[in-house]
Amino acid sequence: MKTLRERLTRKDIWLRALYMLVLAIAYSIAETIIVFLVFFQFLSILFVGYANAALLRFGQNLSTYVYQILRFQTFNTETRPFPFSPWPDESLSDNPWRESSSAGGPLVSSDDEEEADAKPAEEHSVETDTHSEAETDEKTVEKTDAKTDEKMNEGRDHTP
Repeated sequence: MKTLRERLTRKDIWLRALYMLVLAIAYSIAETIIVFLVFFQFLSILFVGYANAALLRFGQNLSTYVYQILRFQTFNTETRPFPFSPWPDESLSDNPWRESSSAGGPLVSSDDEEEADAKPAEEHSVETDTHSEAETDEKTVEKTDAKTDEKMNEGRDHTP
């Protein structure tokens, strides 16, 4: 069993603390960017009728990045996020706010409401699809984390 003195003098612990400090700053910056992103996307939907596709993708990747930071900060992974590993590059799932959506977003007109009332079975399938998308997103994040962990561990020296 290691003594307190040995633990206090381990370079890898202090190096991790430095990474954690840098990533805490990156997290704060990402948080600020997310606020502006949310505001801009809301204005885009309000005035144009759909979200900016490039910002949707950036928002997806930024969300993944924040998730990676939080996993590292809470000691749930040893994989260091960007800038110590590649920037997340997630693909967009089907998003109702995209320009290519059939109805221009999930805003429902009065005609659509009447059709929805007449077809309750379709509502059930939409809920199932949404649940499936959430499961798919979770699996994608888990796969991304596993791949990132593998890449980071390949070049790492495992001696204490």
